[in-house]
Order: sequence, then C-alpha cells, then structure tokens
Amino acid sequence: MIHLWHSYWNYVGGNVSAMPLQSVVAVVATLLLQKPVRKGWRRLVGEKADIEDIRRMAAAAHKIAADLHEHVTGERHPHAPDKGEP
Repeated sequence: MIHLWHSYWNYVGGNVSAMPLQSVVAVVATLLLQKPVRKGWRRLVGEKADIEDIRRMAAAAHKIAADLHEHVTGERHPHAPDKGEP
C-alpha cells in the first residue's frame, strides 16, 4: 500500500495535484462514517430536541449576545430583547 501511495504522490506532483484524491477520501469517509457518527451523537446528546427547546436556547443566546454588546460598548443594542425575556 505504501508503494502505491508513493507512486501516486510522485505521479501527481505534490499537494496541489493530490486534491482529487483527498476529496474522494473525504467523500468516502463521510459516506462510510455517517451512520456511526450520527448514532454516537444521539447516544451522547440524546434524541432530537423539540421546537420549544430550540426556541428557548435561541432566546437565551440572543440575550447573552445583547448583554455582551451592552457590556462592551456601553450602549443597548437596537435588536436586544426586553429585560424580562430569558
């Protein structure tokens, strides 16, 4: 296998010409590893979040960004949520 790799590397002439092989390897690896990675992610994170969880997390991120903007600039961002929102 190493001999084939060195032959290919000499044939293509280095990094720039080796891009087609690198893209083929990336596509094949993505196709082969897609299910195991998805299965592991679900085991690690859990099942899909419902829409209310996603909206709550987005609102919290929006508030954090607005608070950071206010802390750094000293001015309230024009699109900042009200103080009462999460």
